[in-house]
Formats: sequence, C-alpha cells, structure tokens
Amino acid sequence: MTVYMLHFDRPISPDHTCQHYIGSTDHLNQRLTEHRNGSGARLTQVANERGIGYKIVRIWRGGRGYERYLKSKKCGPRMCPVCNGEDSYGSHQ
Repeated sequence: MTVYMLHFDRPISPDHTCQHYIGSTDHLNQRLTEHRNGSGARLTQVANERGIGYKIVRIWRGGRGYERYLKSKKCGPRMCPVCNGEDSYGSHQ
C-alpha cells in the first residue's frame, strides 16, 4: 500500500487555508485519476470545482495506519517538499 501527499496550488478558501491532502491506496495512478475526475476525496472535489491545481509531492510505503499517523501529526507544511523549497513529483490536475 502507498501513502501519498497532495499539495494544492493555493488554499481551498480564505477560511480553510489547507493546502495538503494525505491519502492511501493500493493503486496510486487509479486513485489520482479518481481525484482528478471528482470521485476522490471531498477536499479534491472542492479543489477541482474551484480550479485549484494539485500535485503529488510525497510518497511513503505504508497503509491506512500510517496515513492516520501522518494526518494526526497535523504538520503538512513541514512534510511538504514544495513548502520547503525542494523538488517534488509530477503535477496532477
């Protein structure tokens, strides 16, 4: 299983400044297609509706437990290579 982080080009809204999504899947390419097509997580659906681009920036080996652990840390910007001026993986919209 793969755990992945998406980085949004800009915050979802002025009230919700989130710019990251962490998820897990057995089929990363299929899951990213679901996000882009609007059948993924609600957060990516909102990003799509608002024309906010996003890209995969981190990938870890692990399952749902590791996904929950990363989410519980609530430190997306510190784990995000884009927020830290590093390279990332490819863009996905």
